[in-house]
Amino acid sequence: MRNRLGLRSEVGSSFNIELEVRPRTKTAVLLSVGILEYLTLYFLNGTIKFTVDNGAGPETVSYVPSMTNALCDGHWHHIKLYKTKNLMTLTVDGRSNLNIMKKGKKTDTNTKDPLYLGGVPKGTRSRGLETTEGFLGCIRVLNMGKKPRKRKNIDLSQVPLFGDITKNSCPVN
Repeated sequence: MRNRLGLRSEVGSSFNIELEVRPRTKTAVLLSVGILEYLTLYFLNGTIKFTVDNGAGPETVSYVPSMTNALCDGHWHHIKLYKTKNLMTLTVDGRSNLNIMKKGKKTDTNTKDPLYLGGVPKGTRSRGLETTEGFLGCIRVLNMGKKPRKRKNIDLSQVPLFGDITKNSCPVN
């Protein structure tokens, strides 16, 4: 199934998102928000990249699995993103990588744009992505918010569709 979800989101100085995915491709956009300043999460040849630009240039933290196809193994994978001021953390299946943002002193990421989940619609201006391939796979959990304890669970059945995600359930093949 090919669907892209669109939500409104402002990143600011703090942003958290938690999701469970079952990808069927090694290169794809998982989420993107923002135009001039932005936050992106995407798969590139089996590596997961989390990039933020607060206006002083992009900063990236990556998760590199032991094998390029490790995330396309038919299992669900738990991904958590945290951006708090100048600290970025990417956790995949309990393994965390972090980056202390060094470019500029500004801690806010000013976005008032849609957060695209599963890809970006054609014609949408998106910076910070090394691919525009849409996500092919399944998503069953999506929690987001400014602070981890105030996260809210997003009901995926209520989110509008644009194009590469099976929501809440996942076919075996």
